[in-house]
Amino acid sequence: GSFKLSYYNEYKSYLSMSQEELFGISEDVIHKSNNDDAEFDVLIGHLQDIVLEDSFVELQESFLSRHCEEFDEDEENKLIYMDIFNEYINTLEQHIDARLSELNTSYSMTRLLKLIKDREDEIDVELFEMLGSLADFVLFKETMLNYKQNKDTCELPGLVVTSLAHFPNSC
Repeated sequence: GSFKLSYYNEYKSYLSMSQEELFGISEDVIHKSNNDDAEFDVLIGHLQDIVLEDSFVELQESFLSRHCEEFDEDEENKLIYMDIFNEYINTLEQHIDARLSELNTSYSMTRLLKLIKDREDEIDVELFEMLGSLADFVLFKETMLNYKQNKDTCELPGLVVTSLAHFPNSC
C-alpha cells in the first residue's frame, strides 16, 4: 500500500511541475518556439503561393522578354549582364516583399531571411531551390539564353503554342 501511495504522490508532484522544472525548458522558450513555428509556417506558405501566382510568373517573363536580346552565347560575360542580373533580383525581391506585406501585416524581410536560414531543412526542396536559383548568375544567364532562343514558342504543361510567324502562308 505504501508503494502505491508514494508512487501516486510522486506522480502528483510531476503533474504540478512546470515544463521548465521537468525538462529544463522555460515556458518563454516553449511559447517563443510555438510562435516561431506558426510564423514560419505562415510566411513559407505565403511565399509558396506568391511564386506560383500569375503575377510573379508574368513579372519574370516580362523581364526576360525585355532583356534577353542583350545576351549571347559567348563565354565572356558583358558588363551589362551583371546590371541586368541585379535588376532582376531587385525586381523579384520587391515583388515578393510587397506581396508578403499585403498578405501578412507583421511580416519583415529580415525576419523571413532569419527564419529561412535557421530552418533551411524544413523548407520544401523545390521552393528552396527556386529561391536559391534567383541569386545564381550562371543559371540566370542560361535562363536568358533559353528564353531568347525559344521566345517565339510559349510552352505550357501539356500544350505547345507556336507563333504562326514561323510558317509561310500555308493556307
